[in-house]
Amino acid sequence: MVNTQIEKTLSWNEFVSDLMLKGEVDQIHIVPGNDTVRIKLHQGAIFQGKPVLYPYMRLQVADTTRLEEKIRKIEQDIGVKVEDQVSISYWRPGATESIGAMLIVCGILAMVLMLLGRSLKKMPTDMMGGMQRAKFVRVDVQSQQNKDKAIRFKDVAGLREAKQEMLEFVDYLKTPDRYKELGAKIPRGAILLGPPGCGKTLLARAVASEAGVPFLAMAGSEFVEMIGGVGAARVRDLFKEAKKKAPCIVYLDEIDAIGRKRGGGPSSSSEEESTLNQLLVEMDGMETNKGVIMLASTNRADVLDNALLRRGRFDRHITIDLPTMIERREIFEMYTKKLKTSTSAESLSPKLAQLSPGMSADIANVCNEAAIHAARYSKTIIEPVDFQHALERIIAGAAKRSRLLSPSEKKVVAYHESGHALVGWMLKYTDALLRISIVPRTNNALGFTQFLPQDKKLYSKQELFERMCMALGGRAAEVIIFNQTTTGARDDLDRVTKLAFEQIRSYGMNENIGPIAFPAEAEGSITGGKPYSKKLAATMDEEARAMIAHAFSKTVELLEANKDKLHKLSGVLLEKEVLNYEEIKKLIGPPPFGEKNTIETIGWEGDLPSPDTIPATEPRKDAEI
Repeated sequence: MVNTQIEKTLSWNEFVSDLMLKGEVDQIHIVPGNDTVRIKLHQGAIFQGKPVLYPYMRLQVADTTRLEEKIRKIEQDIGVKVEDQVSISYWRPGATESIGAMLIVCGILAMVLMLLGRSLKKMPTDMMGGMQRAKFVRVDVQSQQNKDKAIRFKDVAGLREAKQEMLEFVDYLKTPDRYKELGAKIPRGAILLGPPGCGKTLLARAVASEAGVPFLAMAGSEFVEMIGGVGAARVRDLFKEAKKKAPCIVYLDEIDAIGRKRGGGPSSSSEEESTLNQLLVEMDGMETNKGVIMLASTNRADVLDNALLRRGRFDRHITIDLPTMIERREIFEMYTKKLKTSTSAESLSPKLAQLSPGMSADIANVCNEAAIHAARYSKTIIEPVDFQHALERIIAGAAKRSRLLSPSEKKVVAYHESGHALVGWMLKYTDALLRISIVPRTNNALGFTQFLPQDKKLYSKQELFERMCMALGGRAAEVIIFNQTTTGARDDLDRVTKLAFEQIRSYGMNENIGPIAFPAEAEGSITGGKPYSKKLAATMDEEARAMIAHAFSKTVELLEANKDKLHKLSGVLLEKEVLNYEEIKKLIGPPPFGEKNTIETIGWEGDLPSPDTIPATEPRKDAEI
């Protein structure tokens, strides 16, 4: 094969003056119809004063038909003999090359047709057959392998009321005669409602293991298909299989994918509605499904169709909320018993439960992060400080000590966080302060003030007002000390604005607006309109602005009265970077309204361990950065 990339392309003048007139050309190859001519030079030829390493060059010409005539005329002018003239040859594609190209094309076409034929053989004879099959998950409760890996009710911590209601379904499937003798009818189905990560799917898996009957599970998104009729066909296949295996349980996870309200806005489609209609018919239509119990779960109960939620289809609506402190303690105790800890799970779980309000699925992550942190420093046992690190990592993000702040920025952050802490310390209805930190975090937080929230459901107007003041403490401290504001209070302002509008628009806590509640903007009508006039909306804006201004003025007044404590607190915070409850108490004295709900600090006080402050157990070499 000829390497054309290193062949130099010549102009006509270069060819004549540097090669032809000096007798360096050996052969010339011409391809008719091509504007490029290939030139072969003599061995050891010289071109423009330099020896030629590669003996081939190219000549760009406009017309090759008269090229040979022009070359012979040049040779005749310089007196070259006929026997010494340059050899000129012509190359034309012959029959052999044409046949070879045709064979290559035919071979490629044959391979494409062969692959296409194989794929057609694999397709079902029914054009819709492959799409109509419902790919549900069958749980074989009789196999020993599944029995060993099965999740039982005892493995599900918390959820006491939900487990009690689900046990009735299991008991009916095991001993139906006891209910029939009393004339009772078992509920046809149950739907599990609640926020994400609260254990809805885990509870359904426990029901599958405890019931001892066939369990068919399918996700709601598996019914969704672009081709019309496929979703309804899959619903029919699912219930057809369930009738064969009755008594059995059918479980639909994330049922909101197919159970949305019909005829509602541009997002609805005929395919989704036909799938939902088929599901409604199968659950409670002309034909009854005896022995088939329907379970479903969703975290979007507000978008479900009313016909799907009515009694006779889902007789029971089981709400699974975020775990309470008692339930969190049970969950922590269950996970910590599997870990190698320095203290017992019974003593660890109450403290961890108090420090993790609002957590559900994150509880398992906290325990795992604690074990990882202990292994990072080559510990043989998990200590309380490892759980403290894991909680801070989940709540505020991992510490990023490599992110250095300038002294001026660090001072602003210290006064900002001290403002939050001091306002919360001096007010009556705020949560207990746990820790202040100005160590930057990986979630772009330059510092944080951690409080211990209470498991409360009801808040008064004064309590909400003091929470607004506490959130504005950082901005107020910046104004008092530096006489300017920074961008660090953005999240605080978002929280305060949302809280002010909720009091006015949802809780009826404003005197001028009155005891009126409107749905949130996200829950408004489908067309996006608001259920109140523009005049009322403007009044709400003014009232929210006045409420926030009043809270800010009260916060500034409080910090001005305790300016010496603010300076003292921020000064020590700049030095230590982290302060806990006891250290703050020694600096500025106890809270004026008495001690608030705190946890025992034995084993929990102090800063998080850093690689340069742990002399007892050095981190392994492979953990160094």
